[in-house]
Amino acid sequence: MKQTGNVALQVTLLYLFWFASCALAFLNFVVALNALRYLAIVAGADQWTLPAVHRFSILGLAVILVIFFFWSEAIYRKASKVGIGRLLSAFGWVTGGQIMLVVVGYLLPRLG
Repeated sequence: MKQTGNVALQVTLLYLFWFASCALAFLNFVVALNALRYLAIVAGADQWTLPAVHRFSILGLAVILVIFFFWSEAIYRKASKVGIGRLLSAFGWVTGGQIMLVVVGYLLPRLG
């Protein structure tokens, strides 16, 4: 009976962490879109190429977003089978990487 409670906790934490990572991924999407727009302007995009860059950036980032959803769920599921400590460690690494991307994407247009 004790093992069942532990498994339920692991599954609950798995999906709570996954939903948090997915929510943060949408923030990554918005910040990366602005950073890519800035890089296109710095590279010399004019009024005609900028909309195309924007649309293809949305498409590329959407594909990356879907891949991230599946990848993060697989990472969390694999880590939860080992234990809660491993799940927390995986969540820390994934979330740390996401926060790093937000910071870099946010600062990039402001430093230039």
